[in-house]
Amino acid sequence: MPAVAKPPAPPAPPTEPDDFPQTTPRDLYATSDIRFVMLEIGKLTTMVQGLKTTADKHGDKLDDLSHKVAFVKGAMWVIGGVITVGLLILGWYLSGKLSVTYTPGT
Repeated sequence: MPAVAKPPAPPAPPTEPDDFPQTTPRDLYATSDIRFVMLEIGKLTTMVQGLKTTADKHGDKLDDLSHKVAFVKGAMWVIGGVITVGLLILGWYLSGKLSVTYTPGT
């Protein structure tokens, strides 16, 4: 005949211990370690803030530089246009198609 498992025994009623420990539990970390970590976090926070301001300053410098480059490009286009118009007028004058005479008093 096959073996049949016995039903589990009923749980015992909860009881309160008669004896309690007489010592305080030990700290997981010493207080000096926690202070050290807090100081280091404060230093890191200060350094991160410094990096943020430095990055903002570099961004401003790059923005200023890009404005200057755009201004120089625009100025070069204007100067190139003026030189081109001047050369066209000079070419017309030298070819004889443009004659300019100055008569004083009129």
